[in-house]
Amino acid sequence: MSKTVATLIGVVLIVIVLHAFRAMKQSNITGKVITKDNGVWVHLVSGNDSLRAMVTDGQFKFTVKPGSWKVLIEHSKLLIDEGLVEVPEGSTLDLGIIRLN
Repeated sequence: MSKTVATLIGVVLIVIVLHAFRAMKQSNITGKVITKDNGVWVHLVSGNDSLRAMVTDGQFKFTVKPGSWKVLIEHSKLLIDEGLVEVPEGSTLDLGIIRLN
């Protein structure tokens, strides 16, 4: 019985360590959008990967793979190209404040 418990504890510890390493490699893109309107979306595109999220309380945050991401802001049915950003591994890239009229 004690061998089974020791094996179970070992497996749980390995899973915890692997998740910790994965979390350290995650990258983030954050920013703020200032506008009078609601319904603003942020789109990120990198190769075949794409992400989309609605701006909530003027802020957005994405967890992304490291690399180059194209940032697009959808506002009033228009896509505004904010450019290409490079996200280093394990860091957070803050795009700052994006003002829309």
